[in-house]
Amino acid sequence: MANISSYSYLQSSSNRITGLASGIDTESMVEKLMQAQSAQMEKLQQQKQKYEWQRDSYREVNTKLSTFEKTFFDEFGLQNKYPSKTVNISDSTKVSVTASGTANGSLSIESVKQLATAGKATTVTLPQGVEKNTKLSELPSFPGQDGMLTLSVLQNDGSMKEVKVAYKGTDTITDFTGKLNKVGLTALFANGQMSLKANVTGEPQDGKAGSVRFVSDNTMENGVESTNSQSKGIMELLGFDTINPLVENGQNAIYKINGIEMESQSNQVSINGYSITLKQTFAEDPNNANAVTVTSTTDTDAMVDKMKDFITLYNDLMTSLNDKIGEAKYKDYAPLTDAQRSQMTEDQIKKWEEKAKSGLLRNDSIISNALNNLRGTLYKSVDFGDGKGKALFEIGITTTKDYNDGGKLEINETKLREALTKDPESVMKIFTQPDTGIVAQMRKISQNTVKEIEERAGKASSVDNTYTLGKQLESLTDKITDWKDRLKIIENRYWKQFSAMEDAIARANSQASYFAQ
Repeated sequence: MANISSYSYLQSSSNRITGLASGIDTESMVEKLMQAQSAQMEKLQQQKQKYEWQRDSYREVNTKLSTFEKTFFDEFGLQNKYPSKTVNISDSTKVSVTASGTANGSLSIESVKQLATAGKATTVTLPQGVEKNTKLSELPSFPGQDGMLTLSVLQNDGSMKEVKVAYKGTDTITDFTGKLNKVGLTALFANGQMSLKANVTGEPQDGKAGSVRFVSDNTMENGVESTNSQSKGIMELLGFDTINPLVENGQNAIYKINGIEMESQSNQVSINGYSITLKQTFAEDPNNANAVTVTSTTDTDAMVDKMKDFITLYNDLMTSLNDKIGEAKYKDYAPLTDAQRSQMTEDQIKKWEEKAKSGLLRNDSIISNALNNLRGTLYKSVDFGDGKGKALFEIGITTTKDYNDGGKLEINETKLREALTKDPESVMKIFTQPDTGIVAQMRKISQNTVKEIEERAGKASSVDNTYTLGKQLESLTDKITDWKDRLKIIENRYWKQFSAMEDAIARANSQASYFAQ
């Protein structure tokens, strides 16, 4: 599609009538003069365009690095992102078990003496006629004021936490149970009775009775809790004993695994990478006939696929960065001036600018350093923190021998499978080990590079004077503005000079005409 149009270096010639006396095409002469005068400003405009393209190219690199480090961490930096192991269990009616990628060894669950239970209580039968839609104010002996009930409720860590439940006389019993259900309890009303149960199983750490305890029931005045206790609290009206523990104790789970008796607040426990759910009690047998054995095997195929995904992600980044610093640079293709663009089609402009933009980050030091540092992590042994460590090449992941590949990775699948069979946990630790793992190292390198590029090229939300290229762009913009003002003055001077010439010629012509009569 054509884009060719006329372009003029003149800014104030549209209404000028020239050459009437001299016959000279003054406008063309001023146009050529202004074209010569504009050359310096055009160089500044081309340099500004070059900096803008370079800035945008840097930001493209930062987008790729930021996406890489986030995806890399999310997919390979967390142990729960690795394929779970296949669990072998001798009796799934007694316990259920899942295994994470870090599960190791075998377990013998020799007994479950008791399961963890939640504390609970049930009220006595309420007065006849009390139903779920009965308002609290309709309960016999209701004090007639809105209130703030404070309870202490068992938490997952075994601690007790105070919670508050505001209620009004206009609340129905259904409304009130709904409020209780939001603070770590399960309240139920049916057949004229109410039950209250802690959502957390087990016993409180403080050793005191009650998984839920009554603390206070104060009046509310103008929406603010008062220190005045209700004469008869709402829980008493509903048939609960607020003197003794409001809810009777739950109990902890007690079980024996690999000869060690253990106790936990919950029936869900984690041991050596296994997640175990205790389902029923059973006694220990001297011959371990009742014991449940648990083992796990690594899903080698899934782990190999995981490593292939890592290599694809890494190689894609390497290709992208290498392409940036290796782009051909076409010195004869500078950014187009407005005058040049006016003489070209859109297709011609597109092809020209493809070459003009190429190589703007060729051999860039920031990106080159990032590439070298990322490659460097591949050869280091990852310290597991226990005096042991392992490097990628030891599990069959190495760089290609072709230097032109830019340090891409490849897999010796046989060697990788051997490593996964022998020590799958170490393979995972190479990636997931905090601080020293491949993911931690590459993530830090990527984040540091992003920061360094932002100092040079900013980001979309950056103000120009906060980064290096932005300051250079501001300086060029100021210089271009000064040049535009200067060119206006120069052009006006030319027009005045030619106008004076025209006036002189007109006077001369007039005198010549007078003497010729």
